[in-house]
Amino acid sequence: MEITYAYINELGDRLRQEDAVGTCVYDEKAVFAVADGLGGHGMGDVASTQIIEKVLRLFRKDMGIERDFSEVFTDGNKMLCELQEQYHILNGIKTTLACIVIEGDVIYGAYIGDSRIYIFEKDRIVFRTLDHSLPQMLANIGEISEKDIRNLPDRSRLLKVLGDQNRDVFPQIIEKYCIQDNTRVLVCSDGFWENILENEMEKTLRKSKNSNEWMSRMKKIVERRSKLKKQDNYSAICVDIRKN
Repeated sequence: MEITYAYINELGDRLRQEDAVGTCVYDEKAVFAVADGLGGHGMGDVASTQIIEKVLRLFRKDMGIERDFSEVFTDGNKMLCELQEQYHILNGIKTTLACIVIEGDVIYGAYIGDSRIYIFEKDRIVFRTLDHSLPQMLANIGEISEKDIRNLPDRSRLLKVLGDQNRDVFPQIIEKYCIQDNTRVLVCSDGFWENILENEMEKTLRKSKNSNEWMSRMKKIVERRSKLKKQDNYSAICVDIRKN
């Protein structure tokens, strides 16, 4: 199994970077994660950085996949809530999280919020996570179409995040995905996916020889489209998995 990847972690037009990216490939296990701190609630940069550090720390341990995800999300939520009390910011220090683990011939994943995971086969999207957001909920019940999610005024209104004092947080677990001959994965924050359409992801993938090329082509589209508005932080990881 050969795993290559490329990532970006861009400031956009914001004054502070509140996205965080984590990557780690070791032995026969690889971990990729993106967190997007909620800037409007205060100290989003602390929330995203702390949770990514926790992801990398826990996944370096020799632990089972299900236990890994449970500790990342439940203990991570508790950690952020304790920081809220420490800094007296009870409605802040919150973040989304999307992460995948590659082990053997299988991809495991989990997420919360609106940071997304896409899986591609033969240059086509075969899977994407569904956001924990008001627009996604409206799309799920048929009130709006999927393509309207990007343009809804309440697009950033999230229903589930890490750092919630009022509930136990459980991740949305992705059913394990069996890797094919050439599987690609994209993990990204909303500042990235809101500025590139799914068919553009596929088109740029078809034109690209490797992860670096694919990321570069997508980044150009995001940058071009974001010139029309104030651009949020945006982060993404492209992963190319090839069976030997």
